[in-house]
Amino acid sequence: MQPKIQKEPSLDHEAQIKSVDSTLQYAMDSRVSNVKNSIDLTLQAQVKSEALGYELGLARCSCQLGLFYMIMGDHLAGLEHSEEALTAFRKLNDKQGMADALYNIGSIEYKSTQYHKGLEHLYECLRLQKETEDFIGQSKTLKAIGFIYEAFGELDKALETYVKCRELSHLNNDKNGESNACNPLSGLYLKKGDYKNALESINTSISLKKETGDRRGLAFSWYGKGKIHLHLNEYKEAEEFFQTSLKVHSEVGEKMGCGMALTKLGQVSLATNHYDEAKKYFHDAIEVGEQIDNKQIMYKAYFELFNIAMNENDQAEALAYHIKYHDYKEQVINSETKSKIKSLESMWKMESLESEARIQRENNLVVEKKNEELDKFSSRVSHDLRGPISSLMGLYDVVKSEIHDEQALKYFDLYHHRITRINQTIIDLLELSKVRDWQLSKTIIDFDEIVSDCIESFNYLPGFGKIEFSIDIEKNMKIQSDRSLMNTIIQNLIENSIKYSRQDIDDPFVNIKVMQTAEDYMCIVVEDNGIGIDPRYQEKVFDMFYRANDDVQGSGLGMFILKSAVEKLEGEVSLVSELNKGTKFVILLPIIENMKKEYLGI
Repeated sequence: MQPKIQKEPSLDHEAQIKSVDSTLQYAMDSRVSNVKNSIDLTLQAQVKSEALGYELGLARCSCQLGLFYMIMGDHLAGLEHSEEALTAFRKLNDKQGMADALYNIGSIEYKSTQYHKGLEHLYECLRLQKETEDFIGQSKTLKAIGFIYEAFGELDKALETYVKCRELSHLNNDKNGESNACNPLSGLYLKKGDYKNALESINTSISLKKETGDRRGLAFSWYGKGKIHLHLNEYKEAEEFFQTSLKVHSEVGEKMGCGMALTKLGQVSLATNHYDEAKKYFHDAIEVGEQIDNKQIMYKAYFELFNIAMNENDQAEALAYHIKYHDYKEQVINSETKSKIKSLESMWKMESLESEARIQRENNLVVEKKNEELDKFSSRVSHDLRGPISSLMGLYDVVKSEIHDEQALKYFDLYHHRITRINQTIIDLLELSKVRDWQLSKTIIDFDEIVSDCIESFNYLPGFGKIEFSIDIEKNMKIQSDRSLMNTIIQNLIENSIKYSRQDIDDPFVNIKVMQTAEDYMCIVVEDNGIGIDPRYQEKVFDMFYRANDDVQGSGLGMFILKSAVEKLEGEVSLVSELNKGTKFVILLPIIENMKKEYLGI
């Protein structure tokens, strides 16, 4: 049997392959201005590759289609083409192609807010790019990794990654890569209050994008410039940049960019008191988020709609938005995803997974031991101090009855004030320790009884007699939860409203509302017309030992204990406050039967 003689490919065949490669390169280059045209060109190249039996061409077609559909926001199609490309590149042992496909897959996953999966594929992509010395690819991947870190509040890690990305692109004269890194760098500098570097980064990005003709990228740069103007309360300029960004994103088919621009336009309208316009922008952003399955865009828009409804005093609508915000946020940012991201970062840093796991276990044991020792120390010290403090407080009663010197009594009043404050701190520390270690149990909650008892227990506080209490508890509710933690939550809310009430007005009030908002959720709302909280300090309210006003007695632990109790019940606390007009706290809690079983010891 004669062996088969393999014919050399004809010049015509080679020319056609080169034509396919040229078409694919042109499609890739033109994506910055017209993604739909790029898809059409790639589909034409795919038909030619099929006819030629050009396997590498087919793999590249699938990979580019995956990228283009991702840009268009069709993540299902993008993922399907990218996975098909990855399989083909692996068969051909083409590491460059494998990296490109992995980049697509990782990017689609993080844009669909599956951050831990996205980070895993992007790290695998980065390893291959290092092997093939693809520096431009490394820069692109580093930017995507930095975005994930930023989304989870790892700002230092994100900054380090973006700076690496910019430096790498600059060294390789990759102007698009450098400008792509400058965009998130600008946003990160803005978060840190570094306006000089924020402005320098975004202006560099705009200049480079104009130079390269990347319209899609330029739209993101305009979006970044708009954010700086919004942060500086320059609303007219901010709106112009966001509108331009939205227009170009719409023209090139970049749906994620549209969703981002719509959210910011809603914030501009909100800041300028155009509430109806703001609502429309946020609803449009949610619609885009649904189209591309981006839950981050959705939960941010729902949170803004919740705040609008709260300001308009529409309780039903506010609670509906808050539930959606809570649900979508939980799907994006939860402890499981955070831990996986941390784990992936550790795997990237360490040479051996086994070594990292061992070190992590040892560290966890050390942390657990330290926490246990700290809890024991706090509890022991608190208990040991209670006796002497009680004696000192009792001594004050004796002094008041036996000493009549006004100057001496003045000094003893100062002493008593300090001792009372120390005593309250000890009580709060014991309460905090109890909340942390509390084993949940369920019982039917009598909210009428809890609210009434809590109000009565604070009748000694200054100004109590002047406050008008309004109680609205939904009838026929059968809520099962942990009574002790529920009491802690309501008690701290009411105490806070009384302590920070305004004594210079005729009608101070505290309104308390308890209702079941859905089959799985209940809500507690406590509103007052007290001194309110300066917007600059609202984020600090739930910090340990933070006191909004030094003129008011307290340990600074009340709101921290409140938040700890709410989190123990897997709920969420939020507030709306205006200086000298009052504060409204909203607690959203899942009904205990729907909580995770491990928290109940079941």
